[in-house]
Amino acid sequence: MKTSDITLVFQGAFKPYVTRERDDFVRNIRMTRQVLPGARIVLSTWEGTDVPRKLGVDAVVFSPDPGPLAPLKLDDDKANNANRQLASTRAGLAAVHTPYAVKLRTDCFLEHAGFLDFAVEQRRRDGGRERLLACSFFTLDPAMFERLPYHLSDWFHFGPTGLLQDYWSAAPMDALDARHYEQRAHPPGSSIFERRFRARFAVEQHLCIQFAGARGYACPRVLNDSSEAVLRDHARFMASEVMLLDPWQIGLVFPKYAWVGGSRFQCMNNLMHLDWVALQGPELAGFQDAAGLRRLIRERARSKRLNALAFRHSRLLHALLFDPQRSSEPVRRMVSRLARRL
Repeated sequence: MKTSDITLVFQGAFKPYVTRERDDFVRNIRMTRQVLPGARIVLSTWEGTDVPRKLGVDAVVFSPDPGPLAPLKLDDDKANNANRQLASTRAGLAAVHTPYAVKLRTDCFLEHAGFLDFAVEQRRRDGGRERLLACSFFTLDPAMFERLPYHLSDWFHFGPTGLLQDYWSAAPMDALDARHYEQRAHPPGSSIFERRFRARFAVEQHLCIQFAGARGYACPRVLNDSSEAVLRDHARFMASEVMLLDPWQIGLVFPKYAWVGGSRFQCMNNLMHLDWVALQGPELAGFQDAAGLRRLIRERARSKRLNALAFRHSRLLHALLFDPQRSSEPVRRMVSRLARRL
């Protein structure tokens, strides 16, 4: 694969200066350009954005702002930007004319292009079939703490341009779905994290279930629908249609979320690359050191199983354990130390 066959679409807000949050959008584009010389770069942002003439991109796409929806969660006041992200990404991908495309956010950058090597290896294992390559953070494991099937991370996508355009062709989220749990009770047994949602689906689910549903996979009716058919097809979808890589395998640097890699909770809550490898089947055909991989998979499966069990049996303590305002509580520190040993 030649780098000239690839277009990178940087999507989102853009400012020509380093912000007070230390976002450096110009640096992100320039560093990524160095990693993939010869690739085209499209910046897809909003009408009225100040974009320097010498930014070093091949095209700039300006979109009208479709506006925000009600906050995604009941305990949050941040706007739900599902339709903003959808509109801007779709417009950026429409400007791609190369065989392959990368979608990433303007507040990220690439420090290497390892994802290309992984993609070539997987295509060889698949006999030339193409997949959607995505990031493990935040691709949620519906068997763990936030049981949200088809919550495929939208941080980074790579694949054939037509495949990405299909994925991002979802219908907008409507206002009723955005406020679904304002007038409805969450399903019985919903976890502390699931009960925080106002919207019927997380933003990532809203996109992925339309893509997967169009391909015949059973999809959830609400965000934490964990029926047997949904979970079975979710596993099949992840195994067959997607390739998951950890950020350091992709080469993706996301300064705002640098803390995620050191979080034991997130390590368990997400489907990491090793979890995705486990979905490929016990033979692990085409993978190097299959015996070593199987050992690692067993160890991780045991750890996730114990953490999931501990989570279910500690329900009465969840308000204490997962309240961000009470992180220094002695009980919380003790439980955190115990979790690291599982």
